[in-house]
Amino acid sequence: MNGGRMILSTSQDLLYVILAICVVWFTFFLCWLLYQAARMLRNANRIIETVTHKLELINEAVQFMREKIDHVSKNMGVVSSMMAGLAEKFVVGKLVNKLEEKIKNNERQKSSKSKTKATEGKKK
Repeated sequence: MNGGRMILSTSQDLLYVILAICVVWFTFFLCWLLYQAARMLRNANRIIETVTHKLELINEAVQFMREKIDHVSKNMGVVSSMMAGLAEKFVVGKLVNKLEEKIKNNERQKSSKSKTKATEGKKK
């Protein structure tokens, strides 16, 4: 070096300077690339945690709804059996009453017909 100036004596010295600058830039690029990859992985981790939390909430809601539906269906079984009993009691009871009335009416009609025949037979 003469007087504070840098003198490149050969083209090989120029090559070394350019290679040193390239190594610095390549190192800077790799550091930047690693930083971006780390940020992307951190964001992916946050997204996965959020999705996992949401899926847990959905699972809890589905379990809650399943329990409620099971409870209601058990109660509906009891209610439906009670309704079947009531329907049998009222509907079948009414049908039995109607059938008994028809049988009595038929017996009355038969007895009245037999009485009228008997009275007609005595008159002749």
